[in-house]
Amino acid sequence: MNFFGHATLALKQSDDPRFVLGSMLPDLVSMAGVRIAHAHDPVLAAGIALHHETDARFHSAAPFTELCHAASEQLQAAGVGRATARAVGHVGTELLLDGLLSSNEQASAAYKRTLEHSVREPMHDALSLRGDATTQDLQTLLARLQRAPLPEGYRDPSFVLDRLQTILARRPRLAFQSGDLPPTLRWLESTKAHLEQRGTAWIDELL
Repeated sequence: MNFFGHATLALKQSDDPRFVLGSMLPDLVSMAGVRIAHAHDPVLAAGIALHHETDARFHSAAPFTELCHAASEQLQAAGVGRATARAVGHVGTELLLDGLLSSNEQASAAYKRTLEHSVREPMHDALSLRGDATTQDLQTLLARLQRAPLPEGYRDPSFVLDRLQTILARRPRLAFQSGDLPPTLRWLESTKAHLEQRGTAWIDELL
């Protein structure tokens, strides 16, 4: 599950910006290239714990595993390499789900409110990172997300494809090869339609 999906589920328990931020934090630190050592704020820590609990349930949920399996088969049949196809199925599905969930106005408002709070109230005392890392890189990412067209941008398969290119390019084994983009876009478009038809009830049942 991607960070906005985590925020959406966190709201079922609390709308405290620290809790919502914690629910997204394991994804965000990965994006910022840092790792969590310890959360000193108990509310933030509770959100982090929810993130891991949610991921464990989400990644084993039949609707998600079925989508990933179907993506791998369809993309490989279209000529996409096995490792890339599996990565696209996993990450692409999560990004499309964020786009679907972005129609939840309450969740979108809470997400934006959480980013505003987090940029205004830095986490220097609330969070320790591993090694020599400081929270500055994380704060820079939060400020960038505050300006980004997210999560609404994930409603557009072309936007999701651009994000996948950026994400997978970091790992040469997973990066797109010549000819991969057209079949991937077709898969994103068909999967978006499938998710819209199926709805989000199965996600709500994760907690």
